[in-house]
Amino acid sequence: MYHKRTDLHGAALAASLFLSAALGWTTHAPAQAPQPSAAQPPTSVAPPPPPATGAAPAPATGAAPAATAGKPGEPPQEPPTEAERLIDLAIKKIAGVKSVSADMVQNIVMLKQKFDIKGRYLKGPDSRTYLKLTVSGLPDSNGTLLQVCDGETLWEYQQILESQNYRKLSIKPIFERLNSPDIDANTRDQILNQMGFAGPDALLVGLRKSVRFDQKEENTLDGKAMWVLRGTWRNRNGLVGPDQRPLPATGPLPAFVPSLATLYLGKDDGWPYRMDLVGKVPTILQDTRRVGPDGKLVGSRSSIEKIDASEIKLVYSNVQLNVAVRPEEFAFQAPPNATVEDNTELIIRGLDQAIQVQSMQKRAEAARQEGPVLEQSIDIPKPPADPTPK
Repeated sequence: MYHKRTDLHGAALAASLFLSAALGWTTHAPAQAPQPSAAQPPTSVAPPPPPATGAAPAPATGAAPAATAGKPGEPPQEPPTEAERLIDLAIKKIAGVKSVSADMVQNIVMLKQKFDIKGRYLKGPDSRTYLKLTVSGLPDSNGTLLQVCDGETLWEYQQILESQNYRKLSIKPIFERLNSPDIDANTRDQILNQMGFAGPDALLVGLRKSVRFDQKEENTLDGKAMWVLRGTWRNRNGLVGPDQRPLPATGPLPAFVPSLATLYLGKDDGWPYRMDLVGKVPTILQDTRRVGPDGKLVGSRSSIEKIDASEIKLVYSNVQLNVAVRPEEFAFQAPPNATVEDNTELIIRGLDQAIQVQSMQKRAEAARQEGPVLEQSIDIPKPPADPTPK
């Protein structure tokens, strides 16, 4: 549960980023090689990275499809609501857009802190993408994320305070293997998720997985026709407090957890122009006093600290779909002295092994099904009697 800290701005940033990661707003840790096992490959859990709320490249033509909502191995979920069907349709519409130029800002009010994450997003043909995000408004805390892909190499640059990290992946050989008919859907989704692709479509996939939208209405936003969808968290898996402890499995969620979601979807283009997450203020003040050695609460009731409801608002502006974007916008190269992490070969080796194993399994299964099957037994003639007198 919540504990007071002197660096509340750091706790607010961490809590905000964790929620963003849970919803697919952020990029993920570097992809790991899949396990070439007959069983379903496990999904690795990545720690939340620096702030990001933007969009990511769509695979090249003929590349592996985007991951669908839900985790590998999950049982079938309950039928989608009307609001969720609108989200599913929006995901398909956004994935089909060839080029985009948009600005974005995420305003966060959490744990007595207020800060912004601002960025710019570009998407072009042939898996080109550009995303830059910066954090502002927190004293002694700043961060930048740059994710850029020229259709060949996916670069990611992260900077938090004085720490800088560079990563890259060669996406074409990975996509070639992900398109193999011998790669199952779970492995494909696992790798796509781990590669760090995030954005408007991934935001919607994350929301679709984490939030149950059961209300819809028609409205306008800045003069544009919108579907306004509302919902709450499906479950509390992965939700933690600012001290990184898991939240209780039952009972009301604390106000700092933005649990009420409102999504504004363009009726014509499916774009998520606005996303609001707000915390629910409890009707009864939560007692935050610590328990003393004698088992009694320390301090008077007037010392109970009130936790205000958190608010997270993500807004896309200047959204231009299917516009001309210059190829130079997607150029990037790390400095010559930078240490660059490249897991391309590791992923490729793992995928090759997975393809080999799954191909052998398919052949073995086909051999079992195509083998001779007799509907009835065959009478085997008995050998003739020995004519030699005994």
